[in-house]
Amino acid sequence: MSNKLLLSVAVTSALISGHAFAHDTSFQNNSCDMELDGHIQYYQGDLTVQMDNGSVMTIDAQHNMTINGESVSLDREQQRWVSEYYNNIDIAIPMTLTIASEGLEIANVAVTEVFTELLGGDQMGDDFNELFNSLETKLNTSFYDDAGNIRVDSTKFDEPGWFDESWEQEFETQIESLISESMGRILIAVGTQMLWEGGDMSEFEQKMERWGEDLEYRLESQAASLEEKGEALCKVLKKADYAEGKMQASISGLDDLNLLDIDHRDHQEQRGHNDEMKM
Repeated sequence: MSNKLLLSVAVTSALISGHAFAHDTSFQNNSCDMELDGHIQYYQGDLTVQMDNGSVMTIDAQHNMTINGESVSLDREQQRWVSEYYNNIDIAIPMTLTIASEGLEIANVAVTEVFTELLGGDQMGDDFNELFNSLETKLNTSFYDDAGNIRVDSTKFDEPGWFDESWEQEFETQIESLISESMGRILIAVGTQMLWEGGDMSEFEQKMERWGEDLEYRLESQAASLEEKGEALCKVLKKADYAEGKMQASISGLDDLNLLDIDHRDHQEQRGHNDEMKM
């Protein structure tokens, strides 16, 4: 019986991870895998990229470019790619933050409902609320100033991804810690609910399955919306990556510019995108 109880808890934990982060794994594995090669800073309209050779490129809100503080004269075609590059990164940054924030909200609902169903009113619910509040605070302080302006500095990232994913790792680690610390209460609560069912394990499993399907149904539209936003973000980043290649090839001093490193999994899709960009 103990193994079956642990299995039930594992299933609910899988439900949390599967639905709370479905948007992230889908974005990473099916759309595009994005990494930063170099460092990016973005604040109050100024986009700054530090390249591997130490040179620094800056594009302001009017799409003027400087390299190492010196203004760069651009022809019409070059200006087109600089503007395309800037505009798409300018779009991608708030999109990324929105996805992260909404992902936390979905995870909060999933986790809270799972353990409310298992434990009812319990201190563990307060612990989870504290966890989500701290993660939301971390997201805000990491990417916004006191006036609410977006502020990005990849030199502070722990990983080379498009945006730092340490908050997600922190979430998973703390969830595992809370579950481990509360396993005794979880097993007692599950056992109590089974007693209410007359000790019928199959009846209890069916009840949990029905409840899980209901939670999945209620979260499905939110998760689908988040996945669509992830796919839209990927398309924006691909446009920025394409413009970056054009800039590197045509503007002197940008030989080492390769900030956006995308694993293009669908070459036919990229060729179609390139044709679209030429129109």
